[in-house]
Amino acid sequence: MNQLKKIVAVLSLVVLTTVATAQKAVKNYIKQYDDLAIEKAEEHQIPVSIILGVSIVESAAGKSLICKALNNFFGIKGKNWSSQKKMGYKSAYKEYKTDDESFEHFCQVLRKKKFYKNLKGNKNYKEWLNQMNKADYASAKQKWIDDITITIEKYDLDKLDEQQDERTGTSTVSK
Repeated sequence: MNQLKKIVAVLSLVVLTTVATAQKAVKNYIKQYDDLAIEKAEEHQIPVSIILGVSIVESAAGKSLICKALNNFFGIKGKNWSSQKKMGYKSAYKEYKTDDESFEHFCQVLRKKKFYKNLKGNKNYKEWLNQMNKADYASAKQKWIDDITITIEKYDLDKLDEQQDERTGTSTVSK
């Protein structure tokens, strides 16, 4: 019985440490990329929460192989020139030269969608996620929306949308 208690205690400690490490990685990611996301949000009138939330989920907060090897933060498919060499196999994901290029292309992809003109400037991340889902942005559908919503809410990314309003002098309803 004592042996079982020790095993449970060790496993609990491992789980707690893993969760804490993952949360720290996401917080560090937000610190590293919030300025870039804010810049793109203001330029393209897309919520910061959408840009950061999607990039956190799609890139595992910058830790995924696709992100590291191809600078692809958003899971966008397309041509690449070095996945075979960097990853050991030919990838279907687009490669970017810089982080900025990846963030910019994501915004351009959204701007080309039919829903963009109706949501442009709207900070309601749930509306954006629903419209992106309807436009088949991700194959995981509702799970994708849930994952990003949880990320946005857990890390208060919608607060960055409110700060964006303060900087630009606009006011929109969030959530």
